[in-house]
Amino acid sequence: MSKHIVVLGATGHIGTHLTHLLLERGHRVTAVARASQRLSTLEAAGAHLQAGSLEDTDFLTSVLGAADAAFLMLPPNPGAPDNLAYQAAVGESIAAAVRAAGLRQAVNLSSIGADLTAGTGPILGVHYQEQRLNAIENLDVVHLRPAYFMENLLAGIGLIQGMGINGSAARPDVRLPMIATRDIAAYAARVLDDGVPAGKSEQLLLGPRDYTNQEATAILGQAIGRPELPYVQFPYHQARQGMLGAGLSGSMADLYIEMTQSLNEGRIMQQQERTPANTTPTTLEEFAKQIFAPAFHGASQPVAS
Repeated sequence: MSKHIVVLGATGHIGTHLTHLLLERGHRVTAVARASQRLSTLEAAGAHLQAGSLEDTDFLTSVLGAADAAFLMLPPNPGAPDNLAYQAAVGESIAAAVRAAGLRQAVNLSSIGADLTAGTGPILGVHYQEQRLNAIENLDVVHLRPAYFMENLLAGIGLIQGMGINGSAARPDVRLPMIATRDIAAYAARVLDDGVPAGKSEQLLLGPRDYTNQEATAILGQAIGRPELPYVQFPYHQARQGMLGAGLSGSMADLYIEMTQSLNEGRIMQQQERTPANTTPTTLEEFAKQIFAPAFHGASQPVAS
């Protein structure tokens, strides 16, 4: 049965995939994001557009008012002067709009580690958002808790091209589950298509298996023709300076360092029990060939004058 489904953050990796999947299933989709060419592209695919800010509660209430279900998320804002305050402002606006609009079904993008109350860096923001949505009495909601996005590895392209290494402050041998965002979108589409189960629930999404940073770097290197590409662990202060140089705010950089420390010390993303329900299909090898290598070689091309 066709539904009217609202997708927040529709121009992001997950939102774009999800919008197309829902349209293919015959649903009416309202794509919500700030105005951009990427939003206009979704209109060409058949989505109805609503450009605006998620901090505008009245705007969101009007958008959600006619919806049968929605995909909810806190869009990243790495330049925010106080990232947790930004997440709280957006999260409170979304929750208020959901309540005022009387929305009955939602899939909410959360994160692995959202069950923890400290030491998780930016994940703490989605922990609080789960609580806000769980407090809405008549809302059925599934909180998706995906692992580390494979797309995050794209941020290393400049480092690989400039210095011939991949690296971060995370230990080379620390194991973490990695997931392709298209698999998160596919899971969300199935839930929205089938109907959100009654009540409040959480669903881990762990990708195909766990990878060490050293192993992931070798896979990326193989895909771009640099099989000997090394992984280098940076001191925390050096990693923070690199993030500031890349345009992140001091607040965001500090949160990432806190999260990485917890990861290195085994406090988050520890071995999770895998089941058919939380294991997704796209391997890092597939991601490296299909997404990372084209992005790497595309970024290598000289700009025409």
